[in-house]
Order: sequence, then C-alpha cells, then structure tokens
Amino acid sequence: MEWFTVNNLDFITLYFGEPDSTGHKYGPESTQRRNMVSQVDRTIGYLRQRIRESGLESNLNLIITSDHGMETVIKSDEILLRNVENFTFSDIQFELLDYGPNGLLIPKEGKLEHVYSVLKNAHPKLHVYKKEEFPKRFRYANHPRITPLLMYSDPGYLGHSHLSAFQRYKVQFNTGEHGFDNEAMNMKTIFRAVGPDFKQGLLVEPFESVNVYALLCELLGIAPEPHDGSLEATRPMLPPVYLSLCPAASVGCSCLSNQTFCLYGL
Repeated sequence: MEWFTVNNLDFITLYFGEPDSTGHKYGPESTQRRNMVSQVDRTIGYLRQRIRESGLESNLNLIITSDHGMETVIKSDEILLRNVENFTFSDIQFELLDYGPNGLLIPKEGKLEHVYSVLKNAHPKLHVYKKEEFPKRFRYANHPRITPLLMYSDPGYLGHSHLSAFQRYKVQFNTGEHGFDNEAMNMKTIFRAVGPDFKQGLLVEPFESVNVYALLCELLGIAPEPHDGSLEATRPMLPPVYLSLCPAASVGCSCLSNQTFCLYGL
C-alpha cells in the first residue's frame, strides 16, 4: 500500500503462482486445488481490506484476472510420437514439443509429406496440420518463424506437464494442464474489476484476454502501442464519460490466446 500512498506509483502488478502449481500437481478437480483457491481468495480479501484501510478505495482500480484455465490430464490414452508406426525422429530436423499440448516440427528435406502422412492419423485426439492449413481462428500460423508442421491435442490428451505427451520420453507426470484449444470451456478464465472507474454490479459478455491491454491503457491515460485487441470489448464496463485515446488495432493475434469470461463486479 505504501507504493501507492508514499511512493505515489500509478500501476502495480502482482502475480500469484497458485492455484496453478497445485492444479498441475493434483488436478483442477482435486481437494488440494479447491483448498488453494480458498487460500488465494482469502489473500485477495486481505488485499481489498488493506486498500480500504489505506483510504485508496476512491481512487484505486483493482483488476483480477488469469492467463488460462486448467484441464484434467487423461493418462489412460497418451499420445506418444515414438510409438507411431512408420514415424522416426531421424526424419525431423527440428522439434519443439515441450510447452504444453502443442508441437512444432521441421521435417528434414524431402520428408515433409512422409512425416505429415504418418502423423496425421496417428491418434484420434491429435490434430496435425501443414502450416498453410492450420485453422485460421487461432491467428497463429501467419508468421515466418512458424514451422512447416504444427500439431495440437484435444483437451486432456497430453500425458505430462510442459514436457508434453509428444515428447520422446516421459519426464513429468502432472495431473492438470493448460494450453489446449481456447474454445474449450475449461480453458476459459476470469476477469473481475472494482474501483472508481468501473460501473458497479455489471456482468458483461465474454471477451478475449488480448483486449485487457487496451483497457489498462485507457485507465492509465496511456496511448497504446499497436496491438491485437480492442477497447470496444471492455468499454461497457466504463462510465459514458470515457473516450478512447485512439482506435485500437485489430490486426489478428499471433498466439493461441485464451478467451475470457468477464464476471465484473466484486
């Protein structure tokens, strides 16, 4: 609170590693994770109490959100590339398979069609695409650094944490995971906001997390840099007196960004 009352800072961010860590270890539906959610809730309650006690309620906006949801890992039907018939890692020049249920592959020269054909139907829950055929709704494959082959698995089909089920060998054995299709309900996250610059008791429609940047810039009176979001998605939260500093760019997102349910009004 002294950062606001003594140091006169305008913008402070806090990150909580929970309930993410507990969700990975025990799964999103576990008792341990539910207990951790309660613990984080108490921490946020204490934060709001200190805001009141410090006399900041009338001029401090508090936003609470998250970067992703959490899905229970299905361990009974793992996707292991090393077990795929006619597939060998010797046909691969480059592989990035260790950040969730997604994979990037560069087959060796002359091997693209072979690798694509053997992986395409390797598992009913695994989706393999050539770069130019990757679903446009992800707004992901239109960059020169994206590899010729991309893949992702259905929610829950992973096997192990950030070293994914696509890896050569098992290294981690988490029970919960994220990074799946952002249209999956369990990948949705929350957005709650309270403060003098927000309407009270308002429930707005779902919006994508990429739009939060424009909202923060508006609240801080900062002209945003070019970005993939829009203030229009969050404008209903703000009083009518708010006018956008500049039109937000809508040029398409370069990542598999999570969509957000906004449950405004703490």
